[in-house]
Amino acid sequence: MQLDYEYLSRIRRAVALYTNRKTSNILDGDFHSIHRGRSMEFDDLKLYSFGDDVHDIDWKSSSRMGDILVRRYMTDRRHNVMFVCDCGAKMKGDTMAGRPKKELALMTFGTIAYITGRNGADYALAYPRDNRAMISLFRSGPEHMERLLYDYEKEIDKDHPHTAEDVLNEVMTTVNKRMIIFLITDIDGLDRLDGNLLRAITRNNDLLVIALEDAMLTGKVVYDSDASLYEKFFVSRNKKLHEEEVRIRKEIVERASFICKQNKAGLTIIDSEEKIIDATIDLLERYRHGYYGYVTVAI
Repeated sequence: MQLDYEYLSRIRRAVALYTNRKTSNILDGDFHSIHRGRSMEFDDLKLYSFGDDVHDIDWKSSSRMGDILVRRYMTDRRHNVMFVCDCGAKMKGDTMAGRPKKELALMTFGTIAYITGRNGADYALAYPRDNRAMISLFRSGPEHMERLLYDYEKEIDKDHPHTAEDVLNEVMTTVNKRMIIFLITDIDGLDRLDGNLLRAITRNNDLLVIALEDAMLTGKVVYDSDASLYEKFFVSRNKKLHEEEVRIRKEIVERASFICKQNKAGLTIIDSEEKIIDATIDLLERYRHGYYGYVTVAI
């Protein structure tokens, strides 16, 4: 899939359906994050860290103190939203609803980023690239979103030594901000969730996990993207194999939900573009009221 203005307009049209209803206040509420942003009220100075706007550097104070210092301003409602997005050849597959995971991941990031930008938040994107994490600056606006979409689209279906978990670790050690973190992954990513990492993240940040629902390996017609061929019927339609796959999938989701509940992180699962906005709003509402994990586990 190549991104174009028609694709980006799909995001705007989807959001426009909700502009006067739910999405206008999608980030309102009591989040853990410290809301810092640019306004007329100066707050204090701090050491420069990766992701800070270079325009906020106070050169006179930096020269006097011998360190690079940036000005901070207080604002009543300013979130720093970090999107950590998964990559890999696994993104060439489909969801349970038969939608390409690659398109759904891009649409999920783009839609939520567009909404958060409209709500006055600054957002950044991090994803695996080669042997490191690619971490963007915090900005807002449609130009910022479009550039991040194009960059992410180039890497989304490539395998990298770095995983989404490695990226989360790097974000935590590199970005010195309190954030609302959206992790966009799949069922394999849920299976890799680590309780210790989530505990470290949610100590000072908000964590919301959005998983793309993978298609089953058993079913009527199954295409093996790795082998580039359709699976034989006697395997894909085997009832016992299907029951075992359902059992394993349910265990993965329940374990991920338990870990998220333990560490006060939100979790939702989507399989189509039509569910992105409603699922995100539901996720934020549940999180805001202290309902963590995945509330309705249904495979």
